[in-house]
Amino acid sequence: MTAAPIARPALRRIVAALVADETNRSRGRVGGTSGSVRSEDPFAWTDDCRLSVGGLPLDSLETVNAGAALYEMFGLEGLEQEAKRGPPSTVGHWLDDISTVLFGEDPRLTLMTSGSTGRAKPCVHAVADLLAEATYFASVLPQVRRIVALVPAHHIYGLIWTALLPEALGVPVVAASVLSFPALEAGDLIVAVPDHWGAIVRSIRRWPAGVCGVSAGAPLSDALAETVRAAGGERLYDVYGASETGGIALRCAPGSPYRLLPRWQFAAPINGADAVIVDTGGREVLLPDRLSIGLDHSFAVAGRRDGAVQVGGINVWPEQVEAVLRRHVGIADCAVRLSGQNRLKAFVVPSGVGDEAALTADIAHHVQRVLLPEQRPTAYAFGPALPRNAMGKVCDWS
Repeated sequence: MTAAPIARPALRRIVAALVADETNRSRGRVGGTSGSVRSEDPFAWTDDCRLSVGGLPLDSLETVNAGAALYEMFGLEGLEQEAKRGPPSTVGHWLDDISTVLFGEDPRLTLMTSGSTGRAKPCVHAVADLLAEATYFASVLPQVRRIVALVPAHHIYGLIWTALLPEALGVPVVAASVLSFPALEAGDLIVAVPDHWGAIVRSIRRWPAGVCGVSAGAPLSDALAETVRAAGGERLYDVYGASETGGIALRCAPGSPYRLLPRWQFAAPINGADAVIVDTGGREVLLPDRLSIGLDHSFAVAGRRDGAVQVGGINVWPEQVEAVLRRHVGIADCAVRLSGQNRLKAFVVPSGVGDEAALTADIAHHVQRVLLPEQRPTAYAFGPALPRNAMGKVCDWS
């Protein structure tokens, strides 16, 4: 029998992450808490097991929700169920059904993303494109003996780097978090987002030779990349891409420019202010960022065209947050920017004379009610007027 396009161990990892995410959100709504529990270890999630999360079997409603997520991601609606067996009831049954669909012509996956409103939107990808991207990354990486995954496998970045890439390389995967990090070994490849990297360099003291990393999901500053290199990381790769496109370009940080992946090229005429890329199938994509493009088509990112910043990998518009803050009775004016800690900070001009600590607490209570976590400033500065430069434009503050 011909092997499925996505190997079963990779599918098991993807399905485990998707079911855990769906169930955590369901349990958070029911229980009134946003806390989540770990997903099952994909290696322990054997074919004869029923779906479970955090050691707890899914109840009937959770099973329906998990099934809906699996149908959505893998396009299972066209699959004819065996009348004798009925709907899938075990991990193995689900994996069998998914593999059957993947044997079809031009299989596709629907991956979800989340924007500044927190509402997920579907992004459809050809499985062949995802596999080709993983194969390319496998060809340019130094020797990798193990992948240490800090990102889930059901979103685009984790799917490629912690599910498809390990199969292409023939290496094992170790699930990790910043608070539960395995001892590093020579040849490890750490897969994380910029917020993780800041914590990793503070908590990991011993870096064996040959440990590399990859970052995606949000802009990676050269300063942070330099800190990782100084701590002991041999190389740190930075992926430029999006849930809608997958990977677009790759660089070795710090200092190096991005270079387009083989699938993409710039559409003519090349204009860094409104850059358009086109893939091998002729699909054109207008990039959300302003680029500084070199003669060899390498590029640096000069900022978002729409003014958005990313907090925890989620797009946030500071101007929208400013508008919310200005509606508070204690605020005459304000400015909001991204801080060096990749969270929002706010400069506030109070509408009257009062205690700054009390005003800070009052503002924090206000934003807790009306803004999502990634939209809430975590640091406040106060003054009689907004800080401005010699040209009269609002400038940054310390």
